Amino acid sequence: VLALTGEEIDMREGCIRLAPKDSTTKKRPPAIYLTSRTRKALSALPRPMSGIPVFINPNTGKAWVDIKKMWSRARKAAGLEHVIFHDIRRSAITNARRRGVPESVIMKMSGHKTRSVFDRYNIIDDEDLRQAALMIERGRAQETECNDETAKDEAQ
Repeated sequence: VLALTGEEIDMREGCIRLAPKDSTTKKRPPAIYLTSRTRKALSALPRPMSGIPVFINPNTGKAWVDIKKMWSRARKAAGLEHVIFHDIRRSAITNARRRGVPESVIMKMSGHKTRSVFDRYNIIDDEDLRQAALMIERGRAQETECNDETAKDEAQ
């Protein structure tokens, strides 16, 4: 993220297109589509010159090389000192699944090639189990309602 340059951001399409050199597999990674909130935040930044990183330290005018201090301050301010930076990825993957994004799409978005690695990031907790029970209950109620209407129509 700290090496992201303006050429890699396509604001018209609303995505980031990284070069193969920026991928762990050295293959062209898929486009990273941005939420409207992210697009708005990127639009507010000054447009960097060609080849210059997007995220510049305003005090030095140079590219950020480390954000450990900022991350530490942000965690402390939020009361989340136990959270590590990598937890954000785990949360994003879990939240995407909870919002109904198909797991195969999430795997493509996150770059997970195998199910076993994806499963380490996709956290299932008691709330997920509760929601599953509610979904089953709603589905059963809809089936019963449809069956009742069909029986009613056939009786007429």
